Amino acid sequence: MKTLRLARLFPALPLLLLLLGTGCEFEAPLSAKPEAPVDERLLGRWVAPDGWAKVSRYDAENYIIVYNGTVYRAWHSRVAGQDFLTLRNLEGAAPRHHFLLWRRVSDRRVDVSFVREELVPRHERDPEALRRAVAAGWGQPDLLGQAVPFTRLE
Repeated sequence: MKTLRLARLFPALPLLLLLLGTGCEFEAPLSAKPEAPVDERLLGRWVAPDGWAKVSRYDAENYIIVYNGTVYRAWHSRVAGQDFLTLRNLEGAAPRHHFLLWRRVSDRRVDVSFVREELVPRHERDPEALRRAVAAGWGQPDLLGQAVPFTRLE
């Protein structure tokens, strides 16, 4: 009941909730700049089993995602033929990033997985080295965390 009330007050924090709570923070982005425009299907308010998120358009290529009171800038990074999101925490002194892979299940649901540090070095500062590590790990079970379902709020 309380979670539902919070979801109504802060409508779009679902993508990051479980992912950022359990995902690895990296020192560099997966791509230095956006590699695709904003996807309208990701905009809006979302809920997941353990949280909520709001995803808004910042400009043609960037999102603003609010998660649990923390603000992130996000953009698309294409690696190994896959569309990842790079999320940069805007509130820390030093930039910290999360890499997410999302899959559209339906108009109202996306499944989101975060990149884990088992195959990708978290302290790497070169985006190209991170891209190579993600590409090399593509298809291996240790690359991504368990998919978390996010449902769009109406």
